[in-house]
Amino acid sequence: MKSWNQANRGQPFEEYLYFVHSRYQSTGTACVHKVPTEFIPLRDTSGKVCNVKVERKSCIDYLGRYKSTPVAVEAKHTDDKRIAFSRVEPHQADYMDDWCKDPDAVGIVLVSFQMRRFFAVPWPFWREARKVWLAGKQRGVSASVKAYGWFWDTPGMASVSTEQLLPDWEIRAGGTTGLPYLNIIDQMKRA
Repeated sequence: MKSWNQANRGQPFEEYLYFVHSRYQSTGTACVHKVPTEFIPLRDTSGKVCNVKVERKSCIDYLGRYKSTPVAVEAKHTDDKRIAFSRVEPHQADYMDDWCKDPDAVGIVLVSFQMRRFFAVPWPFWREARKVWLAGKQRGVSASVKAYGWFWDTPGMASVSTEQLLPDWEIRAGGTTGLPYLNIIDQMKRA
């Protein structure tokens, strides 16, 4: 079983996103909500809930719309300088792939590095980097990805640092929403 710290490592980021999404909704710009994980309560002999068990894994962290665009967001936080592509689990990757089959839909992996730097990585880029990693390519071997007018050479490693991500994907905290990460969709749609 995961330790409390490990299981809740993204809790501050999730709370921040709750604020961000409420700001998006209050301005009428977007409606994005957390997809709940289904839990089964485990009770002790007196009937008191003492723990919970995940009944079914959530498809993705957040679903909604930005303006008229359907959006799926997988949010990941790390306290390290790198984040592993494996943090998007197979069932989440499958869901993102299915979601993005709709040409109007957008999938994003939103990454928090130490709650200081934030990146909104469009799904096609994360997917390709994850695919290279899963294929077991040797260190330093990468794949070039082109989508939405951007070109990116995947790092060819199991993880990525802030320096290896495109500067266009970095989202500066602040403004009316606190983290205007959905603005990246405007850039994607212009391409």
